[in-house]
Amino acid sequence: MLFNSLLFICLHVIALLSYWSLKSQKLRLIILLLSSLIFYGWYYWPGLILLIITILINYGLSWAVDTYQNKKVFTLAIAINLLNLGWFKYANFVFENLNSFFSLFSNLKMPEINYWLPLGISFYTFQFLGYLIDLKRGEIKREKSLLCFAVFKCLYAQLIAGPIVRANELLPQLKEKKSFNISSFQKGFFLIIGGLFIKICTADVLAQYVDYAFTNATTISTIHAWISIYGFAFQILGDFWGYSTIAIGIGVMYGIELPNNFNFPYRAISFQDFWRRWHITLSEWFRDYLYIPLGGSKSKNLIYRNLILTMTIAGIWHGAGWNFILWGLGHGIFLALERKLGFQKAAQDLTGVKLWGKRFLIFNAVCLLWVFFRANNFQNALDFFNTLFFPPYGTKMHHLETLIIIIILFALLSFKIGQLFQKDTFLNMTIRFWSFLFLSLKLD
Repeated sequence: MLFNSLLFICLHVIALLSYWSLKSQKLRLIILLLSSLIFYGWYYWPGLILLIITILINYGLSWAVDTYQNKKVFTLAIAINLLNLGWFKYANFVFENLNSFFSLFSNLKMPEINYWLPLGISFYTFQFLGYLIDLKRGEIKREKSLLCFAVFKCLYAQLIAGPIVRANELLPQLKEKKSFNISSFQKGFFLIIGGLFIKICTADVLAQYVDYAFTNATTISTIHAWISIYGFAFQILGDFWGYSTIAIGIGVMYGIELPNNFNFPYRAISFQDFWRRWHITLSEWFRDYLYIPLGGSKSKNLIYRNLILTMTIAGIWHGAGWNFILWGLGHGIFLALERKLGFQKAAQDLTGVKLWGKRFLIFNAVCLLWVFFRANNFQNALDFFNTLFFPPYGTKMHHLETLIIIIILFALLSFKIGQLFQKDTFLNMTIRFWSFLFLSLKLD
């Protein structure tokens, strides 16, 4: 079930009415749990079984980690979650590469595995891991209520696309009984409307043009290719920012505050600045649970290794493919070079041409790396880069490229309006503006 579906709207309305009509916080949590399970299971019910089993196993593992305070028990708990993620998301990728390797020497062949990729498994696995690590560090106390633990792990607002919420942020809010607040309800509604329009009328429209460009990477013009990577930059921002805005709005309607996940990342003046603005909860997760445990920046000899390794793993987390690995590796190398060359100046230290020059360079470098992220496979990425830098056709602009530019400009305006989401006076203007754009540019 997707946020931009009529079915979800019906579920959300029923869940909200049921939630606020009850006075018992326990019954409210039951409503949240049931609505979250319906939301998740509607997509593919076997995935719901896996999610429930994973919740129960991790509830037991958290008890073992808290009770025994044993490194082996903790390692086992982490390994179980990583194996679960690895099997469903990466097994076929590993087997395909082993088959390619074995084919050089023999006829030995690994079996093909036919299974589905559970929706949101990367997000909820990281939430499990963060909870277990915080518990082992003594930063949180074990949640004894299975009901509260389950809602924390599968709250439908952020289950499939984030933000990645930590136990110390969400668990206290789930336990606190709150009264209905009309101002919060209106704010949440406005955030949902804004997020839906960013997702449907910016990201989904751009996606159609971007998909065409990458599908025809060897036949489009160079100018079309360049405009398309800029289009994808705003498509993926619209997708993630739109979903995050909806998630935050859903939370606000229940009186729950979820963390902000984006802060105008394309205004970044360095790659470090970009990752402080892009998918903030994920960036902080990798920083706190991987980069710092590896040694962080304590050792000058290891800092570059830590940056590159952390970002390469971040690339693997996003998808099972060499193109994702290269995307993460590229970010790691740029972060390491920035640190080595001392290019991490704060924005207040830059003015005028220097400030905008750095923003221009970082934005374009990020866009070039997006090619690896968006490409269907490694060969598709190479074909697209070839078209970008070795023009096979003329550079005359056509109507398709012009449309993409227009939509990108609309996207920029929508994100600017996003700053004003809290102001109800912009509600009617936003709805009318995006309704007109959607009806004008949506392709059949």
